[in-house]
Amino acid sequence: MAATKSTSSFSQTLQFITDIKLQELEKQRLAYKAHAKIIDEANAFGAQGDILKKIEILTKAVKSWSGSGSLSEQKIVGGKLQMTNLEFWLQQARKDPSFSREIAQGWAETLEEHIRHTVMRFDSAKLFGTLFNEWLASGDSVALAYQAGPGEMDDPSGSGSSEAVEVGRKEMFEQKETLVSLIFEDYSVDVNELNAYLADLFSSEHAKKALEKLRKELKDFGYGLQRETVTVTDVTDAIKSLLASGLMDEEKRTTLKAFQENPTVLDEVASVLNMRMASLDSWAWPEQGILVEFRRHLNGKYRGFADPEIIDALLLQHLGVAWQVKFKQALLRLFDSKAWIRSTPPTHKEKEQRTQQLRGDTGSRSIEAERNKIRRANFFLTQLQDKPGQPVPYDDLVDAPATPDSGVIGPALVKQKLLHIMTTECYLNMSIYGSHAAVCSDLEWFGPALPHSSILTVLEFLGMSKTWLGFYKAFLSVPMRFSGDLETRVRKRGTPISYALSGLCGEAIMFIMDFAVNQRANGLYLYRMHDDLWLWDSDTKKVADGWEEMKKYAALVGLKFNQKKTGSACVGAVSKDSSRLPPGSILWGFLKFDEQKSRFVFDQAEVDHHIVEMRRQLASTKSVFGWVNAYNKYMAFFLRNFGGTPANCFGTAHVNELIDTLGRIQRELFQESSGGAVGYLRKTLEERFGITDLPEGYFYFPISSGGLELRNTMLELLALERRDKPLAAADDAELPESSDDNEPESDYNGYVSDDGFEEDKSTAEHKFAARIAEDRKAYARLKEVWDQDQDKRRSRLFAVPDEFMSFDEYTALRESWLSNWGASYRDMLESPTPRNVVLVPKVREVIGSGGSREWSSMDWYERWVVSMYGEEVVRKFGGLEAVDPNLIPVGMVQLFRTSRMKLDQ
Repeated sequence: MAATKSTSSFSQTLQFITDIKLQELEKQRLAYKAHAKIIDEANAFGAQGDILKKIEILTKAVKSWSGSGSLSEQKIVGGKLQMTNLEFWLQQARKDPSFSREIAQGWAETLEEHIRHTVMRFDSAKLFGTLFNEWLASGDSVALAYQAGPGEMDDPSGSGSSEAVEVGRKEMFEQKETLVSLIFEDYSVDVNELNAYLADLFSSEHAKKALEKLRKELKDFGYGLQRETVTVTDVTDAIKSLLASGLMDEEKRTTLKAFQENPTVLDEVASVLNMRMASLDSWAWPEQGILVEFRRHLNGKYRGFADPEIIDALLLQHLGVAWQVKFKQALLRLFDSKAWIRSTPPTHKEKEQRTQQLRGDTGSRSIEAERNKIRRANFFLTQLQDKPGQPVPYDDLVDAPATPDSGVIGPALVKQKLLHIMTTECYLNMSIYGSHAAVCSDLEWFGPALPHSSILTVLEFLGMSKTWLGFYKAFLSVPMRFSGDLETRVRKRGTPISYALSGLCGEAIMFIMDFAVNQRANGLYLYRMHDDLWLWDSDTKKVADGWEEMKKYAALVGLKFNQKKTGSACVGAVSKDSSRLPPGSILWGFLKFDEQKSRFVFDQAEVDHHIVEMRRQLASTKSVFGWVNAYNKYMAFFLRNFGGTPANCFGTAHVNELIDTLGRIQRELFQESSGGAVGYLRKTLEERFGITDLPEGYFYFPISSGGLELRNTMLELLALERRDKPLAAADDAELPESSDDNEPESDYNGYVSDDGFEEDKSTAEHKFAARIAEDRKAYARLKEVWDQDQDKRRSRLFAVPDEFMSFDEYTALRESWLSNWGASYRDMLESPTPRNVVLVPKVREVIGSGGSREWSSMDWYERWVVSMYGEEVVRKFGGLEAVDPNLIPVGMVQLFRTSRMKLDQ
């Protein structure tokens, strides 16, 4: 009820602000309509042949208008006429008998066109206001969907809704029943057996030392944290983290944002939190319990959110983030230690010999080095924050960039990265070893099903003190009640969604599985995003051993694998160990791994299901803006579930199938109208508002320019620079000549690149096979340089063998050392960049007529849209903005872009 009241007040406030601005807009529009009637008077003189009088009247009309659309400081009209110049030219026209009437006629047409364009822009602004009011009144604008928490990994869209349970679908009632059956029933865990398993897992000499350090570090941290003063910076960080988590309802989020702007309030909150910290031993949830609110996501899944009062939320977030940061720092040290099994590193002498014989290649740019970097950054405890002020991002962007910047990325992009790695590794393993085995799975009801005794046992084993274990136990025992229920019941299993402390509990449990797979499967790595689990290797036995250990540990801690999302694949050579792998297909979003093709293909049946759902959701919107918002988010949802922007590891067949599938979605959605989404919107605007003459660009131009900001997903793919060239044999590269000081020319890390291999001439399916074919030539070049001492390394170095390594020794370093193989591996994981649009003179002219929009400030997508549709928009509106930005409720524009869909339940 409170959420409904909050969102209602929110909409009323938006309506009030918008109404004021749109009322002013309508006043100006009517005033200009009256002002523009001067054209009739001017045309009367023109009809009489007095063209100069017509120009004088039009000039006066243009110069005298002071509202929206008035002349700029440069006093330029239509990009052609400078009004001060025109005054002198008119004098010449009056006095000079030879002055051309055609030139004067052009001036008149430019002035008249300016007035008509201004009228059109006012009419477009009126349409924008009408559409905006329709959106607000329809309910499509109500921000009932909140960001999902760190556990919502299987919802790449990030969109959802919070609806009262009573209006939910059948699925919601079923999921609620399952949730209730889990969280209020205790699960018996054999704590002694679990402790014995953990002790055995850390029984090696290196593991024991690492565990001892970890325990001391966590105990010391816990002691210090309880006595640490909460500062205003801590409060600010907690607010930032809370807002990123999506835990709080809209009213509390608004309050938190207000806190951020008020230093006095921040001081007071810090003071209260310090009081709470002083009595942390007795902290407890409110006796009346926490109300649970269900929210639905685009994938059809519902989740029950329980958001606390603001002070409790800030306290729990502050503590949760503090523990997250410490846990991640400490466990990363364990990951980097000798306790974590990796391939045996070479001795110092071996490293030196390899580096010299391979002409400066230190192995730091190898495939294995890249794997370790990726694992550490993207697939190790990624639900935990690295720093207090840097919350783990939740990827809730509809307009995610086609080529995301490097650095911290959200869960959806991490999932895409995993897909790219899996595809690349399959091609790599098939090329080198002739086999590839993989397993994927996730845990069924992971968050709600986690037994509290398992959590507390693992935390205690890792070094959590009794004091903090008591606090965690109090946190996990949440008194809960569902909407419509009178009874409050205490949670006995699972963690509440989107709390930082919950994320820590889940990651602590899953870290043990990470370590167990590494220890029991000979260094195999478990690629994991929360409870989304992936294993692969060229050796089927290692994968089977890893899967067996995962099952063993899951049974000990009281977890089950989701059979619907569990599957395996074996490509190439058959192994007896394949029978130990789980049945089922490997699925990723709307993709299915095809063992015959050794790549992912599109699951068209799953696509069909979501087309039906998308059509139903679009039909449930009641406004044009709501429809566009839903359409954009669903198309982004589709693209993400197709793997996002295709990396180089996806061949031409995948890209073509992706484009064809997006085209099929359009045809299926708009069977009754031609022109796809634009055709549908044209028809809707004509039926509702009688608008029939809008240019194509109006639908794609941004809202800030008065357009509808419809996203063209197909363009995002077609604009990419793909490598569709056939595989070409690499030319032999000449050895660089030695300089006077006999130092060879080198690139990164001192490695001399004379490989001759051209990455962009190798198709995805054959890149590594082409590398193998190149190895003999690359080896021969290196051996020749060494044997003849062409780079003078042997003569300048001591204790290096005269004999060059054998070819078998060289090829054994493909993954662990060779930088040229590392370059091919990295190239497979990179995404193609969009083609640049050349700024031709006509486009430059359009930009010059575009008001505040400048080419340099546009991203590649905007440049494509302007290049394609800009000229038509300028002809209609006199510039690239269909509406004067000052007339748009600008404060509402960002809301439209970021608001989440109100999904029809």
